[in-house]
Amino acid sequence: MSDMVKITLAHPIGVHTCRQLGIEEKQYPVGAEVELHREQAHRLVSAGFVKDANPADFASVQAAMRPVKAKPAAAKPSTPAS
Repeated sequence: MSDMVKITLAHPIGVHTCRQLGIEEKQYPVGAEVELHREQAHRLVSAGFVKDANPADFASVQAAMRPVKAKPAAAKPSTPAS
């Protein structure tokens, strides 16, 4: 399971709030899709910032935190045979 998830914000988040929540410090508008570590996303759920996630409803939280697939490793350049 990936440790990274994607969430959609239900409310805007400013720089000061980002600092308090421990996420990248910038302005996030309503509806922004944000990729975060699962633990960070849970902080936003608990604070009420994640669209369609009710902290008291485990199923809604799981549905709102969409797993991010790991990017495949870049292929190493092949070296010519000597």
